[in-house]
Parts: sequence; C-alpha cells; structure tokens
Amino acid sequence: MNAAFHFTSAHEITPEIIDVIKHAYQEKPVSIYIQEYDPFVPEWQIQEVRRRDVVTENNPVCFLDVDKVMSELENELEMV
Repeated sequence: MNAAFHFTSAHEITPEIIDVIKHAYQEKPVSIYIQEYDPFVPEWQIQEVRRRDVVTENNPVCFLDVDKVMSELENELEMV
C-alpha cells in the first residue's frame, strides 16, 4: 500500500500524524521520502504561457481538437 502526505511546511507534521502512521502500518516496513517543493516559476515561462493563451484565443481555427483528431484517425483505421 502506498500513501502520500502533503504538507505546506514541516511544522504541520505533528506527533499525532506520526502516531496515526505507526498505528496504520504497525510492524510493516515504512519508508519516508522528503521532497522539497520549489513553487518558483520563472517570469519568462509565465510570459510565454500568457503569449500562447493570446495566440490561441485570437486564432482558434489554427488549432486542432485532439478528441476530434483521434476520432477521425480511429475512423480511418477502421476503414482499412
């Protein structure tokens, strides 16, 4: 069984949470992984996403609907 616990900071990890984990897993092996989360998104990337949003909104016919394309491909394959 896998479980994931996500906290906004280590300060949220309380003795009660540790007790719940101990109770739930008792004698089973347990591994705890610490993964630091860096929410920083570079400004250039934010600007690029905004630019692409504008392009998409201004040129909707230039883009394909993936569901429609997949449906058309499946229909073509059925004909073969």
